[in-house]
Amino acid sequence: MPPESTYVEPQTKKNIISKSQLEARCKAGEILIVVNQKVYKLDKWIKHHPGGQLAIRHCIGRDCTDEVKALHPDYVLEKKIKYFEIADYLPRDSDPEFAPILGNPASRSKEEIFAAQEAIYSKAYRQLETRLRDQQLFETNYINYAWEFSRYLTLFTMAIVLNLYGTCTMHYMASALCLAMFWHQISFFAHDAGHNSITHSLEIDNGIGIFLADFLGGLSIGWWKKSHYVHHIVTNHPIHDPDIQHLPFFAVTTRIFKGFFSTYHQKEMVFDRAAQFFVSYQHYLYYPIMMLGRFNLYVQSMTFLATEPIYPYRKQEIFGLCIYWIWYPYFVKQLPTWNMVIAYVFVSHMFTFMLHVQITLSHFGMSTEELGDAESFAAKMLRTTMDVDCPTWLDWFHGGLQFQAIHHLFPRMPRHNLRRAQPFVREFCDEVGLTYHIHGFAKGNSIVYSALKDVADQVGFFVEVAKHEAKEYVDAQKIVLPELKKDL
Repeated sequence: MPPESTYVEPQTKKNIISKSQLEARCKAGEILIVVNQKVYKLDKWIKHHPGGQLAIRHCIGRDCTDEVKALHPDYVLEKKIKYFEIADYLPRDSDPEFAPILGNPASRSKEEIFAAQEAIYSKAYRQLETRLRDQQLFETNYINYAWEFSRYLTLFTMAIVLNLYGTCTMHYMASALCLAMFWHQISFFAHDAGHNSITHSLEIDNGIGIFLADFLGGLSIGWWKKSHYVHHIVTNHPIHDPDIQHLPFFAVTTRIFKGFFSTYHQKEMVFDRAAQFFVSYQHYLYYPIMMLGRFNLYVQSMTFLATEPIYPYRKQEIFGLCIYWIWYPYFVKQLPTWNMVIAYVFVSHMFTFMLHVQITLSHFGMSTEELGDAESFAAKMLRTTMDVDCPTWLDWFHGGLQFQAIHHLFPRMPRHNLRRAQPFVREFCDEVGLTYHIHGFAKGNSIVYSALKDVADQVGFFVEVAKHEAKEYVDAQKIVLPELKKDL
């Protein structure tokens, strides 16, 4: 007779929720997430989340400890969401429904083995974070920002002087280039503010972000945060990540050919004739379209502020955009002719394209697979993100954000410290068996070009298959309809 199981079912308590109970309650519509083995009910608070509702919705019904800790200061856990804690979470390995499986390793499924391996990655990742904290790499060195501020001031001053006191086309175009570089550089500073990695105070960093993005750049930091936080949680997911949803111009995976419902944009993304045309040539159009990227950001910013009435900083941002659309038009109107004004606007905007290339470079050529909720945060970030290798003296040009994989692992780490964190991340990857993707700038561009071309080359095949299926359907109808008429 087989020995009796030594497992003793825990006494049911009102303040304990099992995995199966969590799933059932979430299916019923409750907004529950798990952080540090605690269950939080966020139904009432979700609409007030500074990073937008969607960032939370992607975490419903699962353990998102790593995501929450990576994207939020410690005080959020200690002082904010603690008020929404409703129960302890019964971990998977102590849940009665999984006891027989875990008691006999040979009976584990592939899913169980995968989840166990991902748990190892997650544990090692948390140990890595502790090591980096011990190295004080999450602390801000304000001297770095002082140097950056001097660079911003120099570029903006040169743009003003060359515009107001220029005497020829070369002076005016040099002014436009200085302004483009100014916008390019302050984007990195605004990025830090959006991640609360400057002062680590939500209110102060929000103020910095609004000043840089809205007043000086004409872009909404609130829109950026709503989009960017989702990108950090569901990186490179074709259906969920807005940073790779660029139809009709780009498709980074053939999965997009069938069309899909974007959970971010809340609309159907259709692979229509326009998309078929642009995607067929996307590897050629990549850089030209990047040059028009800033105009799209204006549209996204205004749309966000017009459609988000409960956004807490909406009035401040609208005021900031009004100031921008006063000073920038006044600035360009100082030019001698309308032809020069048009040329100035296009040059100052189009030469910010490098920022868009730098951002997309780290993701467009990477994996877009969906491996499920069991995949650890660290493994997902390293699978979907590429770092760009460059000499230290070029860090200023890339803003330090060429270390996108490290940034995705630790979003709130000041970007000036990302290079110092690189040896630790390499060591972590070697120890646990994960791949750290890093390539030079030219090689990275080549990878993106090849990825876009691979997808573009399959558009023709997809269209032919679609035509063939449509023809088969029509032919079938021609056979079926006469038969139905006879029966009638």
